[in-house]
Amino acid sequence: MFFSVVTVYAQVDSIYIREHTKAYGAKVYFGNDILALDYDFEDSKQKQTFQSNKPATIGMGFLWGSSSFSFSYGFSFMRDKDRGKTKYTDFQYHYYGDKYLVDLYYKRNRGFYSYNSDSKTEIPTADHIYPNFNIHMYGVLFQYVSNNKRYSLGAAYDFNKVQIKSAGSLLVGGSVFYSSLHNIPIVSDDVDNFDKRTYHFGPNIGYGYNWVPYKKMLVAGAFTLGVNGAIEENLLTRNTTFLINPAINARFSIGYIGEEWIITGSALANGLYLNMKEDYQSSLLTSNFSFTIIKRFNLKKEISFLKKGYDWQGKLFGKKKDIDESTIIEN
Repeated sequence: MFFSVVTVYAQVDSIYIREHTKAYGAKVYFGNDILALDYDFEDSKQKQTFQSNKPATIGMGFLWGSSSFSFSYGFSFMRDKDRGKTKYTDFQYHYYGDKYLVDLYYKRNRGFYSYNSDSKTEIPTADHIYPNFNIHMYGVLFQYVSNNKRYSLGAAYDFNKVQIKSAGSLLVGGSVFYSSLHNIPIVSDDVDNFDKRTYHFGPNIGYGYNWVPYKKMLVAGAFTLGVNGAIEENLLTRNTTFLINPAINARFSIGYIGEEWIITGSALANGLYLNMKEDYQSSLLTSNFSFTIIKRFNLKKEISFLKKGYDWQGKLFGKKKDIDESTIIEN
């Protein structure tokens, strides 16, 4: 399941960013979400990967102004059955505000298959399918958009605004993540695998740019590098180790942004390094790929509670002056 609710109201430079001319929109999208554990070996230059096998998802959504609501679901028949089965609980929330970006992750995956650099396209044998291998990952990533009056993350990745002139921005923030691995398969004699949990926390800095080569085309990319302090606990011995590991976050989008139709493809990746040893490096990567089609439109009759500046408090509790007039105290 993927779920998002986004609300964005702020002052921006109208030369660079504008609202959509049509206030409402309906969207359908197709996505594929992957959780993978990678081992990169220095000597052989080989990569060993344990990857989830979740079905592709189909989603629908509704947009109004600078806000959106969407829901998606993965059907089992859309899974590659030759690569095992991943049982999962997956929740993601992405907030693309004018000034802030927030990514929330809640992932519990059980069941993975493995491949190396030479066998990625091959069908795995039974020896390379691990139904009891568990990976859990929870966390939040936060970033502040310094050039928020001219650069819009929402225009590039949630399509709640329109970037009409190219612009970029420095992105500065931090993240806190928790990861745990249970029943880790044996990879190599050189790798001292053990079930573990790790707490990751640290700052990040990066840059995002929205390129508008033509009036109705947008190419966007953002990359962030972080440095995490990591507390790793061996779940067998309960010994703990403190590590310093890098972290990466990247997103990309390209599409046609018209007044009535929006057609885009986008990708999002978040990587946490678990170990940076001389012989090998291990990392936990979550990635999402999606293709989105949006039809924007106006309604013949506006929906009052969806209008910008709608007085929710006054509607629910009454206006303040009405309350004052009805609470007269007689001496």
